[in-house]
Amino acid sequence: MILLLLCLQGIRPAFAQTEGFSGEKLEQEVKLNLKKAYAASVRIVNLDANQQAVGGYFSGVVVDADGYILTAAHAVKPNGSYLVTFPDGRSFKAKGLGVIHSIDAAMMQISDKGKWPFAKMGWTAALAVNVPCVSISYPGSFYANKPTLRFGYVAEMKHNTGFMRSTCLMEPGDSGGPLFDLKGRVIGIHSRVSVSVTSNMEVPIDEFRKYWTALKTPAVHTSFIPEDKVNMKKNEEMLIAVSQMPDLISNFKEQDNRFQKNVFTVLDSNQVSILAALVDLNGLVSPAVLKGKSFFISKSSMVGPGAKVEMVDGSLIPAKVIRRDEENDLVLLQIPQEIGGGINLNKTFPSYTVDQLGNFLISPKPKASGEFSVLGNVKLGMPKSPARYLGLGVSYNQDDYKIVVTGLFPTSVENEKSEDIAVKDVLTKINDRPLLTINDLPEELSKFELNQSITLEYAKGKAGPYTKTFVLKLRDVQEDKSKDLFLEGKSSRRDNFKEVLVHDAKLKPSECGGPLFDLKGDFYGINIARLSRTSSLAIPAPVVLNFVKGITAF
Repeated sequence: MILLLLCLQGIRPAFAQTEGFSGEKLEQEVKLNLKKAYAASVRIVNLDANQQAVGGYFSGVVVDADGYILTAAHAVKPNGSYLVTFPDGRSFKAKGLGVIHSIDAAMMQISDKGKWPFAKMGWTAALAVNVPCVSISYPGSFYANKPTLRFGYVAEMKHNTGFMRSTCLMEPGDSGGPLFDLKGRVIGIHSRVSVSVTSNMEVPIDEFRKYWTALKTPAVHTSFIPEDKVNMKKNEEMLIAVSQMPDLISNFKEQDNRFQKNVFTVLDSNQVSILAALVDLNGLVSPAVLKGKSFFISKSSMVGPGAKVEMVDGSLIPAKVIRRDEENDLVLLQIPQEIGGGINLNKTFPSYTVDQLGNFLISPKPKASGEFSVLGNVKLGMPKSPARYLGLGVSYNQDDYKIVVTGLFPTSVENEKSEDIAVKDVLTKINDRPLLTINDLPEELSKFELNQSITLEYAKGKAGPYTKTFVLKLRDVQEDKSKDLFLEGKSSRRDNFKEVLVHDAKLKPSECGGPLFDLKGDFYGINIARLSRTSSLAIPAPVVLNFVKGITAF
């Protein structure tokens, strides 16, 4: 077997530890070479016979000027038609090429004419455990035109599944998405996950190099696949492992300890626990109102009657609800005790642009180490979910790309008549809008308010169409954690937000409500929900500021 080595000649060395670990330098390295990688990371959807986008979305990466795209085998059919969309909004048609299911590797090629951004390919043989890496792909838990970034490291060069394992979080929709080294070179393609959030399986990039010729041929390749001979340059060098990667938060103790002073636990009369951010309202409300009091912002849907704020010494101080913002799920609490300090809301906040993607963030916790994350996406709307507003779990059939019902929640069906919607029924329309992709239903739902009605058209096998009218109501959906493929679980309220930030903190639902900071101490927002296996959501700081502005009644 040919020994594959990494060529770094003429390229600035990757992050090293020659002068001791520096979190700030590592952050700079993460962001330095990702522009080309980001631009080449594409969202892909199937096209039907009418060239209409259908089914669910998956991810891929363009790796050369000829428009060749690397992706996952389980998402591609040879000679299939696809629509490929770049982060800049341009879309092109592509054709499915070779598929090798045994290694979950597939290739397609853009068939339209044009010039496309592309990322270079790295080498698996140059990697080692604890080498930092970055994922840039399109998770299925929310709809976004631009990809989402996540940060991690190589955890195993060869897992017992035969794949490479990384800690860059992955979920459905990410399938086929690229894993990059800190040079912006593709080192793996997302394949699958297991229950542990650190178990994210990647197709090593060397597999694509080895079977490049076969993958260019439109067919499902099985046994006796010819391997390409790869001529490697000599004197190549390995990427440098960073031993601090498995516990990055411990390298930011100074910032974490400082931020920890601004986060507290809130308990209500039902013993529901959630975090809260201590805020400084000076300059926003009358000084007379502030005297002898302290104020906290938390997650409204998790703060019921009889709320109390836990002090550093363990004592519980009764809290008064001053204002709730149901749209952003925020609540302002007041206690009759002046603590001092708090987050200054009367200041300029970050701009939340694409240039900030990859910024290192810390979500502090009371009496514990905070959670490290990176900013993955900015200023997204989070549409209404069919589960929470209709009581319907939905997915798409991989074989025919139809939108199907996968779950029914108790309050969604008023009776048991045979014409009622059931699991495996195919959804075809919401009102007069055809349901072609998995995002059409939540997108249309978001146009309606609570207690308004919508009509779904659906089929039962070959029978139908049937129709059923739903009134949009809030439902407490307790989803199966095993199906979500991560143990921490999702927040009950995690959708219907007009604007959120996305980061990859592994927050438990009870660890939302607290503040989010960057390494410089800039306040980014309030952690509002654990959305999915890969993502936590934060309400941006300017929205938080608008929430407290103009308050007069205390």
